Amino acid sequence: MLIKNKIILSIILIFFAFDLSAENYFIEIIGNDNTDTDVVYSLLENKPESLSSEYSNYLLKQLNQSGLFKNVRVEMNTERYIVYIEEYPNINKIFYESNQRLKDADLDMIKEDLNIINLNPIQINKFIEQIKEIYKSFGYNQIKIESNSEVDKKRNTANLYLEINEGKITKIKNIYFVGNNTFDSNVLKFEIKSKVKSLSNIFANNNFKLFQIEGDSIRLEKFYKNEGFMDVNVNFDVEYDNIKNHAFLYFRILEGSKYIFRIIDYENKIESLNNALSSDIDNLLLSNSSLINNPFNQSSLDDLKTLIADIIEKNGHNFFEINILKKIENEFVDIRFQILPTKPKYLNQINIVGNHRTLEKVVRREISIAEGDPITDYDIKVINRQLNKLGLFGSVNIEENFLSDDEINLDIEVEEKQTGTFQVGLSIGSLDGATFITGLREKNFGGTGRKLNFLINTSKTNTEYLISTSNPHFLNSDIDLSYGLKYSEKDYSSSQSYKLNEFSINNGLKYQYIYNLQHSINLNYKLKDYIITDKNTASTLILNSEGESSNISLENILTYNTLNSFLRPTKGNYINFFNAVQAPTSSNNGYIKNLVTYKKFLQKNINIFSFQGKIGNIYPLQNNEILTDEKFSLGGKWLRGFDIYGAGPRNSSTSYIGGKNLIVTKFDYSRPINKSSDTPLYLNFFNDYGLVWDNKNAPTNSDNSVRGSYGFGIKYYSAIGPISFTWGFPLMDKDYDIKRMFMFQIGYID
Repeated sequence: MLIKNKIILSIILIFFAFDLSAENYFIEIIGNDNTDTDVVYSLLENKPESLSSEYSNYLLKQLNQSGLFKNVRVEMNTERYIVYIEEYPNINKIFYESNQRLKDADLDMIKEDLNIINLNPIQINKFIEQIKEIYKSFGYNQIKIESNSEVDKKRNTANLYLEINEGKITKIKNIYFVGNNTFDSNVLKFEIKSKVKSLSNIFANNNFKLFQIEGDSIRLEKFYKNEGFMDVNVNFDVEYDNIKNHAFLYFRILEGSKYIFRIIDYENKIESLNNALSSDIDNLLLSNSSLINNPFNQSSLDDLKTLIADIIEKNGHNFFEINILKKIENEFVDIRFQILPTKPKYLNQINIVGNHRTLEKVVRREISIAEGDPITDYDIKVINRQLNKLGLFGSVNIEENFLSDDEINLDIEVEEKQTGTFQVGLSIGSLDGATFITGLREKNFGGTGRKLNFLINTSKTNTEYLISTSNPHFLNSDIDLSYGLKYSEKDYSSSQSYKLNEFSINNGLKYQYIYNLQHSINLNYKLKDYIITDKNTASTLILNSEGESSNISLENILTYNTLNSFLRPTKGNYINFFNAVQAPTSSNNGYIKNLVTYKKFLQKNINIFSFQGKIGNIYPLQNNEILTDEKFSLGGKWLRGFDIYGAGPRNSSTSYIGGKNLIVTKFDYSRPINKSSDTPLYLNFFNDYGLVWDNKNAPTNSDNSVRGSYGFGIKYYSAIGPISFTWGFPLMDKDYDIKRMFMFQIGYID
């Protein structure tokens, strides 16, 4: 029986061996020293059934088109096809010469993507053209690349040499807008990143970058769509001057009609949505009713869509999509958010790549869903937004890999960026003098996503040393935990006749309450040391406070912020509510302090209007006098034309008292006087009013009267930071106030 089985097995093996070799029985390969025979066979989709000239031509065509061989020759005899192959030399190494903008590692990545393995001239030319395209995207439009090779005929290998003459970056000579009937060209230049260098804007970066210009087209469309022109179309052309290496940009704009919101409502197609959820959406649209009878604004619609999706998600509905339907009638547009059910899909696995330094748990804690959960397109958008918001990655790419109709893998690819910075800076101003700032900032300490700051800020009258850290997602929640130490030395000798050394320990929690609204709560412990510099002029309160004291305070801070920029706002609102409760101790009387700060910026064409105001009160818990450094003061940037402690209650020129109540407003009008949005120069006119009042013990000079000023200035947003020059003139003042007509500041100037 055993012998019989062996015979049967042998017959089967012989049969299969014959069958496997029959396909290639008619083809003999010669000359494939570096290419496996099976690889050559795999290039042939059609297998030979007989000897024919047609198949001989097919062989020749297929193998030549593969790009693997320098030369192919096919002969045919009475028994088989004989294929003679001359292989391209395999590339041993590529040497890049004279490249500065792109490093060797960058160029090698392009080579790997194109799978460049031999000296096939078609592939080499494709490689060179790809390099040129990347250089051109950075503005190197005169890039030239020459290739040479050094072949080892014995081993049939080669070294490839690419001589890269980068040339100089093409500069943008001028930018033109065509078809902009509604907005002046100067307005549109504020919306794009491409710049033109001029005498009034010598720091402008006018490098030609194709990808940036493509982005500028999108920015212009977004600008128009937020101003009512929902059908706008923007294209661009580039005209080159190859002799001077200049480029002229032409943005061609089809504005279309301007539309006004008339109706904004929604339509629910999901039966399971309950009445309470519908009520939440109704309230959301009601709170945004100010959009009605105002120009169409695409960004506002996108924000509303996100907020509606948030409401639906938080109420447990996962499978939905929201379409924005538009109905146009004359200049009016009616908007309907259509809520539709979608087919369920579930998350099988999350794959994260590219986080070489950042711990995987840092990425995963930004992902609100887990394997096995239902997943929607909205979930993916939220994940993308959360990962970008971390500030740890240069790019985030999320792809769905469908395993079946209702099951996917989520592939998340991140590209890390530099998160640590060494900061050195100098701020100069007529109020605080020269301030030297140095420190270290790290946003991803040890790959944990934790922030670490060490800062030294020193000037003639104020020195601070700060070390702090914050831990996001404290206890696996959306709360950030922060703690730190600060030591400061403040010199009030010239204004209040004392110095104050202060050491504080700070702990806090911060979280996003709702969209654009952030809440912080901080617990602070402070040790203070009051040093009297002139007992003859210091106030009685300061004299009584001489020496060391300590206090504990609890702070609540609510911040609503829709400003489009921190350093150079032109649109939006900012509201900050600050509340502090300082407990009575053996060395302090305690108080409750409230301060509301409001800022509104509005841009009309190239003109910028702003209103800023503060209102505050501090209330003693034991009906005692409040320490001077805890009370409100008036002057400086919040009442231009007066010194920093120039307006309000005082005993003498070196004994400023301040007050328990504050109200101050600033009205500004700014208009650019150059045509660049990169480093613009503004002419600014202002009108300020303020009042600080109320003390338990009446100061020598205090009449509770309003102070006012007006003036003008220049704001220059330079490459080294914002610079302001201000000339202020008191409009309402008292003879004991200290005026300051001229102010100069580098740094935050609004």
